[in-house]
Amino acid sequence: MSRMLSFSRAAALAAVLSLALAGCGGADPVVASDEPAAEQTLRFLTVNMPRSLDPVHIDAQRILENGLAESLVVQNDDATLRPGLAASWRTVEPTVWEFALRGGVRFWSGAPVDAAAVKASLERHKAKNPRAKSILGAMEFTAADATTLRVTTKTPDPGLAFRLTTYGIHNAAEADRRGDEFNRNPDLTGFMKPVQFVPGETLIAEADPDYWDKPEGGIKLKRIEARLGSDPQARMLALRSGDADAEFNVEIDQRLQYEKSGTKFTVYSPAPTTRNIWLNTAKVPALRDKAVRQALDLAADRKELVDGLNHGYAKAATGHFPAGLPYAVDSGTSTDVAKAAAILDAAGWLPGPDGVRAKDGTRLHFKILTYTVFQPLAIALQSQWKKVGISTELAPVETTASNQMMLDGNFEIATYCSCGSATGDIAGQLRSFYRTGVVSNYGGYSNPQADALIDQLGTEFDQAKQAELAKQVQRILLDDVALVYLYASTQWGAAYAPRVRGVEPNLSRRILPGMWLAR
Repeated sequence: MSRMLSFSRAAALAAVLSLALAGCGGADPVVASDEPAAEQTLRFLTVNMPRSLDPVHIDAQRILENGLAESLVVQNDDATLRPGLAASWRTVEPTVWEFALRGGVRFWSGAPVDAAAVKASLERHKAKNPRAKSILGAMEFTAADATTLRVTTKTPDPGLAFRLTTYGIHNAAEADRRGDEFNRNPDLTGFMKPVQFVPGETLIAEADPDYWDKPEGGIKLKRIEARLGSDPQARMLALRSGDADAEFNVEIDQRLQYEKSGTKFTVYSPAPTTRNIWLNTAKVPALRDKAVRQALDLAADRKELVDGLNHGYAKAATGHFPAGLPYAVDSGTSTDVAKAAAILDAAGWLPGPDGVRAKDGTRLHFKILTYTVFQPLAIALQSQWKKVGISTELAPVETTASNQMMLDGNFEIATYCSCGSATGDIAGQLRSFYRTGVVSNYGGYSNPQADALIDQLGTEFDQAKQAELAKQVQRILLDDVALVYLYASTQWGAAYAPRVRGVEPNLSRRILPGMWLAR
């Protein structure tokens, strides 16, 4: 399978989305001048501020989008691939891939980014990155020569290139030398180098004059200043007042307000992703009862969530993947409060004096782990579940703090989003959510029948067979209520002020070397 085949596969899948990547807000913004501004500092707000700049850290994933780190392969917003630090890739045989690295690339320290360095970086991810162990664990990396990285897998793996898009390549030798300092002072390859960093709050970086891939005319953007913006209304007001140039977590209510402003701002809406509710079956005995999971699923009023919470910018979920994709199932759960109550009655979960159901001394009362962007959803579900005698309380945390809590399984029910989306790696996405023993299967879900089908899917190159296997897996998950699937939404776009130029529509939340600010 060639690199171009990977491109075309994902393109065909993404093309069926009914809510596609699009710019909102009318025609191109009109500004006073197309001349570059004297001050080239891009100021932006985000919910996802890194807590470390070391790419193996669980809370460092946004450093790819912020222009600090780079991956071998880049995934576009529409789920297609493009070259990153690897210029091309190919399958030599079903279990062997080769990645041709770009020549002349160096880390900020001046060390070469050759195959040996990339091998060391990925092996450090495998050893230290909690999210990488289940993904990279079965891969072996070899420096075939200075510019060729060979990746060997135990079984055929058609989606391998997609799974290398999230790992920032870094100087592993320098990481070992610097120790904890690498969290604040890493050695990466991106065009922006950090000069000030307050974990979880502020990141200031400046353009690297020696960056390996300067656009024609050079890098105009000289500096980025990123700040934590946990309140969506405050982020929008900062952009509208000129206190910020961009924000990367546009929510539905703010999207409506941006659109009403006509051509003043440009909002990029991502392809839809499925919003789901995690259920910790591994640690919460009541959630191991399928009747309880079914009641939570049936009592969730998707129409209310789509029309009210999302103002129609969503569609009811049919399963893990958004409806319309060739590997999505056609229909999901229909809300039925009466049926939910009847299932609980039959299972012996009976209402107590306070209306909360209980069985053998165990009450159906759960804590909902949530954070800012999901708190309105958690509140809505709290009201809906109360109608069937299931009591909940909110356990809100700071956004990035939720990452480690989910990884540790320190939750009961969670609005955490590892959201189902269009992908060229169908098996990889299903494996990360549902395969027994995978670290990102946060609720500890386990089903031997689903495991076997996911494993079979992971070795299948034929696209039609992939789609059918994916549907079989999702039907099992729906019947078993592995997660509660709610709706597919275009939430979390990127908004830019009129003076921001050079935005790549298909990488809309990335700070790129071709961006600049007009007067």
